[in-house]
Amino acid sequence: MMALLRSRNTMFILAAVVIVGLVVSAGLGLFNAIGSAPTAPTAPPQGQGQEGQGGQGTGPAPDAPPDVDVLGQAPAGLSYVSDPEADVYCEQNECVRLVMVLTEGGELPEDSRESVETVLTHLAEHGWEEQSPQGAPEGRAFLTDGDHLLADTSSHDTADASAMLMLGNAEQAPATP
Repeated sequence: MMALLRSRNTMFILAAVVIVGLVVSAGLGLFNAIGSAPTAPTAPPQGQGQEGQGGQGTGPAPDAPPDVDVLGQAPAGLSYVSDPEADVYCEQNECVRLVMVLTEGGELPEDSRESVETVLTHLAEHGWEEQSPQGAPEGRAFLTDGDHLLADTSSHDTADASAMLMLGNAEQAPATP
Protein backbone atom coordinates (compact mmCIF):
# COMPACT_ATOMS: atom_id res chain seq x y z
CA MET A 1 0.00 0.00 0.00
CA MET A 2 2.80 2.44 0.85
CA ALA A 3 4.50 1.74 -2.43
CA LEU A 4 1.27 2.59 -4.24
CA LEU A 5 1.02 5.96 -2.40
CA ARG A 6 4.62 6.79 -3.28
CA SER A 7 3.94 6.34 -6.97
CA ARG A 8 3.90 9.51 -9.07
CA ASN A 9 0.83 8.50 -11.02
CA THR A 10 -1.15 7.87 -7.84
CA MET A 11 -0.15 11.29 -6.47
CA PHE A 12 -1.30 13.02 -9.68
CA ILE A 13 -4.61 11.17 -9.59
CA LEU A 14 -5.21 12.02 -5.92
CA ALA A 15 -4.32 15.70 -6.50
CA ALA A 16 -6.67 15.84 -9.51
CA VAL A 17 -9.51 14.25 -7.51
CA VAL A 18 -9.02 16.73 -4.64
CA ILE A 19 -8.93 19.73 -7.01
CA VAL A 20 -12.04 18.57 -8.90
CA GLY A 21 -13.81 18.01 -5.57
CA LEU A 22 -12.95 21.52 -4.38
CA VAL A 23 -14.12 23.10 -7.65
CA VAL A 24 -17.40 21.16 -7.65
CA SER A 25 -18.00 22.01 -3.98
CA ALA A 26 -17.35 25.72 -4.58
CA GLY A 27 -19.61 25.71 -7.65
CA LEU A 28 -22.47 24.07 -5.75
CA GLY A 29 -22.04 26.53 -2.87
CA LEU A 30 -22.11 29.44 -5.28
CA PHE A 31 -25.29 28.25 -7.00
CA ASN A 32 -26.97 27.63 -3.63
CA ALA A 33 -26.00 31.10 -2.43
CA ILE A 34 -27.33 32.74 -5.60
CA GLY A 35 -30.58 30.81 -5.39
CA SER A 36 -31.22 31.74 -1.77
CA ALA A 37 -30.06 35.39 -1.87
CA PRO A 38 -32.51 37.69 -0.07
CA THR A 39 -34.30 40.10 -2.33
CA ALA A 40 -34.82 43.71 -1.35
CA PRO A 41 -38.46 44.79 -1.26
CA THR A 42 -39.30 47.10 -4.09
CA ALA A 43 -40.28 50.62 -3.12
CA PRO A 44 -43.60 51.95 -4.38
CA PRO A 45 -43.34 54.40 -7.26
CA GLN A 46 -43.12 58.12 -6.45
CA GLY A 47 -46.47 59.54 -5.39
CA GLN A 48 -47.84 56.18 -4.25
CA GLY A 49 -47.47 55.61 -0.55
CA GLN A 50 -48.86 52.96 1.75
CA GLU A 51 -52.47 54.01 1.07
CA GLY A 52 -52.87 51.69 -1.91
CA GLN A 53 -51.59 48.65 -0.01
CA GLY A 54 -54.57 48.29 2.28
CA GLY A 55 -52.51 49.01 5.39
CA GLN A 56 -50.41 45.87 5.02
CA GLY A 57 -47.07 47.68 5.09
CA THR A 58 -44.24 46.63 7.34
CA GLY A 59 -44.39 49.87 9.30
CA PRO A 60 -45.04 53.54 8.97
CA ALA A 61 -43.66 55.21 5.90
CA PRO A 62 -40.78 57.56 6.68
CA ASP A 63 -41.64 61.22 6.81
CA ALA A 64 -40.26 63.12 3.87
CA PRO A 65 -37.43 65.44 4.85
CA PRO A 66 -38.13 69.16 4.61
CA ASP A 67 -37.14 71.00 1.46
CA VAL A 68 -34.27 73.46 1.48
CA ASP A 69 -36.89 76.18 0.92
CA VAL A 70 -37.84 76.08 4.64
CA LEU A 71 -34.54 77.85 5.34
CA GLY A 72 -35.68 80.83 3.29
CA GLN A 73 -33.30 83.08 1.43
CA ALA A 74 -29.62 82.42 2.16
CA PRO A 75 -27.50 85.19 3.70
CA ALA A 76 -25.79 87.59 1.30
CA GLY A 77 -22.89 85.96 -0.52
CA LEU A 78 -23.98 82.40 0.32
CA SER A 79 -26.34 79.82 -1.13
CA TYR A 80 -27.90 76.51 -0.05
CA VAL A 81 -27.40 73.38 -2.16
CA SER A 82 -29.01 69.96 -1.64
CA ASP A 83 -29.53 67.17 -4.14
CA PRO A 84 -33.15 65.95 -3.79
CA GLU A 85 -32.07 62.32 -4.17
CA ALA A 86 -28.47 61.94 -3.02
CA ASP A 87 -28.62 64.20 0.05
CA VAL A 88 -31.63 62.54 1.70
CA TYR A 89 -30.98 59.89 4.35
CA CYS A 90 -33.77 57.83 5.91
CA GLU A 91 -33.59 55.53 8.89
CA GLN A 92 -36.69 53.69 10.12
CA ASN A 93 -39.42 56.36 10.12
CA GLU A 94 -37.36 59.55 9.94
CA CYS A 95 -35.54 61.27 7.11
CA VAL A 96 -33.05 64.13 7.08
CA ARG A 97 -31.64 66.28 4.32
CA LEU A 98 -28.02 67.38 4.10
CA VAL A 99 -27.63 70.97 2.96
CA MET A 100 -24.29 72.32 1.80
CA VAL A 101 -23.53 76.00 2.24
CA LEU A 102 -21.68 77.41 -0.78
CA THR A 103 -20.81 80.84 -2.05
CA GLU A 104 -23.18 82.42 -4.56
CA GLY A 105 -20.72 81.31 -7.25
CA GLY A 106 -21.19 77.66 -6.22
CA GLU A 107 -17.75 77.27 -4.62
CA LEU A 108 -16.77 76.12 -1.14
CA PRO A 109 -16.46 79.04 1.28
CA GLU A 110 -12.99 79.84 2.60
CA ASP A 111 -13.99 79.27 6.25
CA SER A 112 -16.70 76.67 6.91
CA ARG A 113 -17.12 77.69 10.55
CA GLU A 114 -17.69 81.34 9.64
CA SER A 115 -20.17 80.36 6.91
CA VAL A 116 -22.19 78.17 9.26
CA GLU A 117 -22.20 80.89 11.94
CA THR A 118 -23.39 83.41 9.34
CA VAL A 119 -26.26 81.09 8.35
CA LEU A 120 -27.20 80.38 11.98
CA THR A 121 -27.18 84.10 12.83
CA HIS A 122 -29.26 84.84 9.73
CA LEU A 123 -31.82 82.18 10.67
CA ALA A 124 -31.94 83.38 14.30
CA GLU A 125 -32.79 86.86 12.98
CA HIS A 126 -35.66 85.29 11.03
CA GLY A 127 -37.34 83.56 13.98
CA TRP A 128 -35.37 80.35 14.41
CA GLU A 129 -34.53 79.51 18.04
CA GLU A 130 -31.59 77.63 19.55
CA GLN A 131 -32.40 74.15 20.91
CA SER A 132 -30.62 71.38 22.83
CA PRO A 133 -32.08 67.99 21.80
CA GLN A 134 -31.65 65.04 24.15
CA GLY A 135 -28.35 63.25 23.64
CA ALA A 136 -26.93 66.02 21.48
CA PRO A 137 -23.18 66.54 21.70
CA GLU A 138 -21.98 69.64 23.50
CA GLY A 139 -20.80 72.51 21.35
CA ARG A 140 -23.05 71.63 18.39
CA ALA A 141 -25.44 74.26 17.13
CA PHE A 142 -29.13 73.32 16.78
CA LEU A 143 -31.88 75.67 15.61
CA THR A 144 -35.60 75.14 15.20
CA ASP A 145 -38.52 77.08 13.81
CA GLY A 146 -40.98 74.82 15.63
CA ASP A 147 -41.55 72.50 12.68
CA HIS A 148 -37.98 71.85 11.53
CA LEU A 149 -34.64 71.18 13.23
CA LEU A 150 -31.32 72.34 11.78
CA ALA A 151 -27.94 71.06 13.00
CA ASP A 152 -24.37 71.93 12.08
CA THR A 153 -22.76 68.68 10.94
CA SER A 154 -19.62 70.24 9.52
CA SER A 155 -16.17 69.09 10.44
CA HIS A 156 -14.34 72.39 10.90
CA ASP A 157 -11.01 70.69 11.63
CA THR A 158 -9.47 71.05 8.18
CA ALA A 159 -8.90 74.08 5.99
CA ASP A 160 -10.87 72.62 3.06
CA ALA A 161 -13.85 71.47 5.17
CA SER A 162 -17.27 71.99 3.66
CA ALA A 163 -20.03 73.79 5.52
CA MET A 164 -22.71 71.13 5.96
CA LEU A 165 -26.07 71.40 7.72
CA MET A 166 -28.57 68.65 8.52
CA LEU A 167 -32.25 69.53 8.20
CA GLY A 168 -35.02 67.36 9.63
CA ASN A 169 -38.51 67.52 11.09
CA ALA A 170 -38.58 68.82 14.67
CA GLU A 171 -41.10 66.29 15.99
CA GLN A 172 -38.53 63.57 15.36
CA ALA A 173 -36.08 65.05 17.86
CA PRO A 174 -37.79 66.32 21.02
CA ALA A 175 -36.01 69.18 22.73
CA THR A 176 -35.18 69.39 26.42
CA PRO A 177 -36.44 72.41 28.35
